[in-house]
Amino acid sequence: MNTLTLSYPPMPAGADKSILKPSASFTKKVYGSIAAILLFVLCYLLLFAITVCLAIAFGALGIGIISLKVHWLTIMVGLGLIGSGLMLIFFVIKFLFKKNHEDRSDLMEITAAEQPNLFAFINKITEEANAPAPKRIYLSADVNAGVFYDSSFWSMFLPVKKNLKIGLGLVNSVNVSEFKAVMAHEFGHFSQRSMKFGSYVYNLNKVIYNMLYDNEGYERVLGSMAASHWVFKAIAFINVQIIKGMQYVLRQVYIVLNKTYMSLSREMEFHADAVAAYVSGSNHLVTSLKRIEIGQLCYSRLLDYWNTKLAENKRSENIYPQQLEMMRLFADRRLMPTDSAGLPVIKKGMFITDNSEVVIEDQWSSHPSTEDRELHLERINLFTDVNHQSAWSLFNNAGELQVMLTNHLYAGVTKSNEAAFVNLNEFKEDFNATVNTDLLDKRYKNYYDRNINEFDVDAALAAADGKNTYTFDSLFTDENCALPQAAERMEGDAEIMDTITNVRLDIKNFDYKGNKYSRDDAPYIKGLINTEHKETEARIKELDEQAFIYFTNICGTPAEREELAGKYKMLFACQRVAVGRYQQYGEALSLFNKIYESMPYAEISNTVDAIYAKEKDLKPVVKQLVANENINCYLTAAQVEEVNKYLMKDWVYFNHPNYDNEAIDVFNKGTQAYISAVSKHHFEMKKYLLNFQLNLLENRA
Repeated sequence: MNTLTLSYPPMPAGADKSILKPSASFTKKVYGSIAAILLFVLCYLLLFAITVCLAIAFGALGIGIISLKVHWLTIMVGLGLIGSGLMLIFFVIKFLFKKNHEDRSDLMEITAAEQPNLFAFINKITEEANAPAPKRIYLSADVNAGVFYDSSFWSMFLPVKKNLKIGLGLVNSVNVSEFKAVMAHEFGHFSQRSMKFGSYVYNLNKVIYNMLYDNEGYERVLGSMAASHWVFKAIAFINVQIIKGMQYVLRQVYIVLNKTYMSLSREMEFHADAVAAYVSGSNHLVTSLKRIEIGQLCYSRLLDYWNTKLAENKRSENIYPQQLEMMRLFADRRLMPTDSAGLPVIKKGMFITDNSEVVIEDQWSSHPSTEDRELHLERINLFTDVNHQSAWSLFNNAGELQVMLTNHLYAGVTKSNEAAFVNLNEFKEDFNATVNTDLLDKRYKNYYDRNINEFDVDAALAAADGKNTYTFDSLFTDENCALPQAAERMEGDAEIMDTITNVRLDIKNFDYKGNKYSRDDAPYIKGLINTEHKETEARIKELDEQAFIYFTNICGTPAEREELAGKYKMLFACQRVAVGRYQQYGEALSLFNKIYESMPYAEISNTVDAIYAKEKDLKPVVKQLVANENINCYLTAAQVEEVNKYLMKDWVYFNHPNYDNEAIDVFNKGTQAYISAVSKHHFEMKKYLLNFQLNLLENRA
């Protein structure tokens, strides 16, 4: 085995091997999955037997009809029945003739000779996890790691070696200790014999898919048969009705098979987490889950950024240092410190994207929630020290690999062939300039990332007596600055309660703030949420006014007080206009988006007429605001052209029987440019006021 040239993160001291034993719940789910697979096999065999019996009956009936009297009509009916029976048999076995090709074009295989440190690291983890080594190791560009194998028909019966996929976006997002934990989790899957069920379910799903949806060739033959004569049409109709009955049965079996396997899959994740905790420590897998979440978010935004830059004939030279820069910016905006590798420092209990206090078990999810995984890992309670080295330290020629996978991302994108390469420094200059214009000073701790509550400025000014009972630090505490995000979360949680009550009738139970409730409790919980939301909003409004009074009292002169009050009045006036414009644009866009849905022609006409009616109010406002120099200064030359093109005439979006794609594009570009300018003007007004307040604070100091 290769010898590592870097410090290898140790196993936790005194780890009890019993944590690797599958839980009672895991075992129960295994038996449930076996039962579901057997159910499918029995159902399929029953359908096959019924089909054979029908085919024999159709054949006997056809021969009987022909033998009664040899006539062209009896011959047609007889042959039609015989053919229909044979077609039914072919329907239930046609999946055997379907060729499947595994697409691995997004993967790049590496070898031990190319990456000795990485292979030595992985071999050592497999020894500690008591798992087989991977057959092959592949690299991908994304933020992911996983186990996969050849899921051919024969893989259900023969032993197959598993392959390991490592996403370089994931490598970019974790340190060496966390990388060990993630790899140990994957090798936890390598050691699970229940992974075999994945092959069964995968192949059985292909059978179901083939019989439910992959019927184009079959329908073409049946359609040709039906079109040739009314006799064959009648027989084809009978054939279709029988097939619909089979498909109904298969849909019910599909639900049982996949829900049962997904339930087992979630237990397999918990078991693989236990293996990772045993090999590397619970703490590193917990932090890796959050860092990977951040890495995925930044990676997705970066891809979106470069998609837009292709229009400017630019592409990334190396996407991974740029992803790391976006993670640094993410941490900076969230007021999160970064470690020596430049990665965000993860604190216990922090949320990255979803901070809802409602938890609903998704029966169709293959993974438990991050929160549930964290709780499970905390119960295992195994810790080791952190190796803060970047996971890239395990790779030879990391920079070359990054460039190769970046080029892999652009493979097949024709526009990228002529595009200019953009390096890290050029990316920082362009991206940071864009981002910084949309950021408020971080001393406000994201408290003002929303509309400021409007209050009576003159009354508040009169209440300011020059004696401050507040300080900046007492107003902008972490707790106070988290209130707007908490209020937003409560709004979302209240909507979830409405969904449980009125839409998701399949949800029987849910958790709220760690307590379990039945769906009948949803209206009661919504009432609690609404009460808490009202109290939180009242506190935010009070804080907004208290902040104004505080800054008023630190003004050095009456003129400064009047200037501050004037800026608040101007912002509130701008905010009222902007909110009205957002609402008007949102209503028009909501109506316009219906054209992307499939509708009857009559409904299309009604929708388009409604859009024209909305435009009668929208277009004059667009024309007025973009003529305003306070607004149009936020439009680029290209955006001005897009808005003017939209305003130049009454565009016809639908001309029976087709939509006009050019007109649709003009609407989208023109209105988006307009609302973007309104938003930027509104934001800059707020930013100007808030910076003025900080200047007052600095002058006082």
